Amino acid sequence: LLVPNTTSDLELQHLRNSLPDAVVVQRVEERLSALGNIVAANDYVALVHPDTDRETEDVIADVLGVEVFRQTVGGQALVGSYSKFTNQ
Repeated sequence: LLVPNTTSDLELQHLRNSLPDAVVVQRVEERLSALGNIVAANDYVALVHPDTDRETEDVIADVLGVEVFRQTVGGQALVGSYSKFTNQ
């Protein structure tokens, strides 16, 4: 589970305490904080906004266990807003 840098320490701890230990909860230090708008992912791949920090790209790859590509969808940089991924 990726959360934005605006997530407080208390909120982060509450999430970690509320979810099973198998769920990795990671705060992402990214200036583009609306993660649902800038990331589209399934179990294998993630598309990210072209201006996403390289460090954020690495965190997404590590936490979600996917290959990450900087991409636009239909000329739109908000890939999470303009697409939906499935595993099929």
